[in-house]
Amino acid sequence: MLKLNNYDFEFGELFEESPITLEIRLKHMNDPSVGVDTKKRACWVLSEEYKELACAHYVLENYNEAKFYLKEAAPFAYLTGFDSELKGHNNEWTIQGELNVALLFGDETIINKLREHADDFTTSSVTKKAIFLYDHLLIKIGTGKVLSTNEIESALTEAKSTKDKDVQQCIVPLVEAIKGLCIGDNLLWQSSIDKVIAWHTDECKYGDFKEDGNAVMSLNALSMAKLGKDMHGWQCQTDSLYLPLYLIND
Repeated sequence: MLKLNNYDFEFGELFEESPITLEIRLKHMNDPSVGVDTKKRACWVLSEEYKELACAHYVLENYNEAKFYLKEAAPFAYLTGFDSELKGHNNEWTIQGELNVALLFGDETIINKLREHADDFTTSSVTKKAIFLYDHLLIKIGTGKVLSTNEIESALTEAKSTKDKDVQQCIVPLVEAIKGLCIGDNLLWQSSIDKVIAWHTDECKYGDFKEDGNAVMSLNALSMAKLGKDMHGWQCQTDSLYLPLYLIND
């Protein structure tokens, strides 16, 4: 079993109760008589339940099961993050969970739907503009849109001027990774992923991720690794349990 942070998955209870939860919530999604509010809640529960199962199996080193459940989570992550009728409450940080799962594990239909939101999606609240600008870069580059030099540099300037440790150590390198992807700079891309993983590791050991089950993987860094592979054929060299590169290998 991998020791990645202090979160207690309570595996026995999770594996016993999840099938029941999933069955009930999938029925809600497939029942035309169920109201929008119930479906909205069902979307969120399904997205979170599948992600928790994926993370639990990853910690238990059941790697195929982890990938399976992330793929199962993808359509519900899209719905609860972006669907005009079913999306729930998110801020500029939390939307990254839904966005990365949808981009990494969604099928072509989901990617096409995400592309439609690339220019105008919003979150329920924004506390740091720099993070929101990164989210917009991610959804655009992740769905195949071409980023302008101006929007990358604007996001980078905003991030570098934001007086916040997490923005400096996580968002700045993520934007720099995107810059590296767009200008074909492998060294900038790779070093930026290394920085994101260093920040993520510290957060899991000493910071806000110590008790976060979803933090056993850095999906932001994984998205950067996948984009490098898809756009340039680059192979990420970062060696970290928080970056399960097998998930992006077909």
